[in-house]
Amino acid sequence: MTESTLSSIVNRLEIIELTAKYAHRLDTRQLDLLMELWSDASPVFDEEDFGLGKATGKDEIRQHFETEIYGQMENLCHLTTNHVINEIFESRASGTCTVFAQGDVRAGGSSRATAYYQDQYVHENGMWKFSSRKVIPLTKPEVGNFQFPTDNAESEDRTATP
Repeated sequence: MTESTLSSIVNRLEIIELTAKYAHRLDTRQLDLLMELWSDASPVFDEEDFGLGKATGKDEIRQHFETEIYGQMENLCHLTTNHVINEIFESRASGTCTVFAQGDVRAGGSSRATAYYQDQYVHENGMWKFSSRKVIPLTKPEVGNFQFPTDNAESEDRTATP
């Protein structure tokens, strides 16, 4: 096995582990450790296709998790699979993985969604981090009594979803 092949395998495994750490830290509410998985250079977390907007920079992403996710969800479980690392070029990479997310909404009911993450990664300070993560729905989500931001007309339709 050449050094290049070995390096490619290591990078792919580290990226897959990054996505697993994301799910585990999100679900176990380890917010400080979760934020360590994001690039220091203006990362983007985009849930616009779910009606939850787009957060840019670590401060906005942290606020999003604190308010929109932890503020409304009592329990969470994210299961990720089907990882595809599209390309690795020096300190940058892109990929996708599928996610099944389920949780208990504080205001009542349950939330279930299937989606995939469209990711951009950057190798920074000796580890792979997210520079961008876009959530793309695969099926219509069940949202319980989750309250979407009122400034998004599409999200208002989703609050009525059974």
